[in-house]
Amino acid sequence: MTHSYWGALRTRIRRRRALIAAGGAVAGAALVAACGGDDDEAGEEGPKDTSGLLTKPVDTTKQARRGGVLKRNVSADAPSLDPHQNFAPVVPFYETVMGRLVGFKPGIMEFATEEVEGDLAEGWELSPDKLQITFKLRPGTKWHPVAPVNGRAVDVQDIIFSWERFSRIGSQRGGLVNAVNPAAPVLSVNAPDSQTVVVKLNEPLVYALALFGARENFNILPREAGDQYDPRSKMIGTGPYYMADYQRSVAITLKRHPDYYDKNVAWVDEIQYPIIPEYAQMATQFRAGNIFVPLVGTGIQQEDVLQLKRDVPEISLYQSGALSFGVRLIFGWKTAALRDERVRQALSMAYDRDLWIDVFNNAPAFEAAGLPVERRWFSSISSIVEAYDGWRLDPRDEKGFGPNAKYYKHDIAEAKKLLAAAGFANGLELMSSGPRGTEYGVNFPREVEVREGMQAEIGVRFVPNRIDYQTEFIPRFRDVNGQFEGIAYRSGPPPTSSDAVGVLTFWYFSKAGTSFLGFDAGEKGDGSGDPHVDQEIKRAQQEFDTNKRKAITQELDRYLAKKMYAIMGLGGASGFSMAWPVVQNFEAYKGAQQNTNRIQNMHWWLDETKPPLRKV
Repeated sequence: MTHSYWGALRTRIRRRRALIAAGGAVAGAALVAACGGDDDEAGEEGPKDTSGLLTKPVDTTKQARRGGVLKRNVSADAPSLDPHQNFAPVVPFYETVMGRLVGFKPGIMEFATEEVEGDLAEGWELSPDKLQITFKLRPGTKWHPVAPVNGRAVDVQDIIFSWERFSRIGSQRGGLVNAVNPAAPVLSVNAPDSQTVVVKLNEPLVYALALFGARENFNILPREAGDQYDPRSKMIGTGPYYMADYQRSVAITLKRHPDYYDKNVAWVDEIQYPIIPEYAQMATQFRAGNIFVPLVGTGIQQEDVLQLKRDVPEISLYQSGALSFGVRLIFGWKTAALRDERVRQALSMAYDRDLWIDVFNNAPAFEAAGLPVERRWFSSISSIVEAYDGWRLDPRDEKGFGPNAKYYKHDIAEAKKLLAAAGFANGLELMSSGPRGTEYGVNFPREVEVREGMQAEIGVRFVPNRIDYQTEFIPRFRDVNGQFEGIAYRSGPPPTSSDAVGVLTFWYFSKAGTSFLGFDAGEKGDGSGDPHVDQEIKRAQQEFDTNKRKAITQELDRYLAKKMYAIMGLGGASGFSMAWPVVQNFEAYKGAQQNTNRIQNMHWWLDETKPPLRKV
């Protein structure tokens, strides 16, 4: 790979840092402006908005009117629509179209906390021994008005059919179904009567209920999926919108479910998702008002936000929560070098996380414009969103994190020493695998270029291996517990539970199924896991005291920093999102790790007196 973007970026950064180090204040300020801002951190009291550019979110639900067409976008076709599989481009539709036994409450004018609420089940009880959940189904819930179900009522046979199907073919079944994985929590799902579903667990599990709300787990299908339609090409659910049309490489269209049980949501009549794989084309369509809100992950690059706001001031600019870019780097344990923790530590220390934030979050430019920015680094938990505050530690705070924070700090000299101690004084060569399409978003190639450019500075050379996502990457790299050569870039599927302990279980528990990263503490490549990690995760799974559970996850965060069994991400910062003013309730209703698309689509409404539908 030729590192053209990385090379130009590195040259600019080196010039900037050299000028600043030499005390060239005037020249340095000019160069900083050319690079997009300055590097000053916010004051001790926290960043404040002095820009005058931000639109304040407002809950306007009381003024909401039904109707209109919401225009969004996606970046790639769906390899399959099957809701018991997990493909990145289909996430908005798993969330919005399908139903589950429970869901997650939105944050209203605040960040979401992943609190569970009812969906197909209107209520539930947990037995005193915490080994049984009894769900009561919501009466009168209807399937979508499409053949072959034609809006009939949901019944317990649908629930049992869906569980049996998920148990056979679900890509996440190893994380839930005890018959598939003896360490998985769910022993059985039965229906003693027409309104009751009983779930039996093998042991108490603090996040058991949330397992039945995650979009990648137990989605409920009609029993007709067995023989009357193919769920790989047709998606039928109970969600607030149904899939009315899908033209491959053109668009996906959703329409409001007329019999959705909650009549106080789902305001727009239709949601259009044109499939736009090229960033420049998507940005042009947004600028022209043909897209009202770019989809998260395929939206306006942070470096383009300020210029777009200057060019089209009618577009509203909002501060969103913590926003990060890039996917996880996972290790192939067939490569002996990667079984040495010193090599993994060196790869982590080669990353300049603050530079990553400067580049992809455009943090200096936002700060220079007077916008408030808070930076965050990833640790072992695979998210930096606010829902995990208190559960995870930020390595930027070396005092709070402890001595293992150094493994996240950019230190080229120390990284080279670690490689030399591991026997690679002259560097090493690694295969670098990932999808060749836009399944990870349109920015994925540039993200990889920057990451591998940083690691090249310690002598690591990468041989690119870009392959088909569905037919090659998933079966050969994503779902094989690290049994491959080199490194790979992995996005989904997301954890089977968004609870912090569930996230750690998904990635690091040796009996988690295909999601387990595949490491072993003995560095033999046998995939046996780390006994200390397994012990602490198991302890956290059965600890129902929140503060005690937080203490366990924080200590695991410190321990895993040294082991560096994966690099979950680099860093992120306060995000800035854009929407045309026609979209009301934007940033007023928030999701966290689960159901963000569903929450947005349910609570946004269109004020057709505002741009771009009516010019100012």
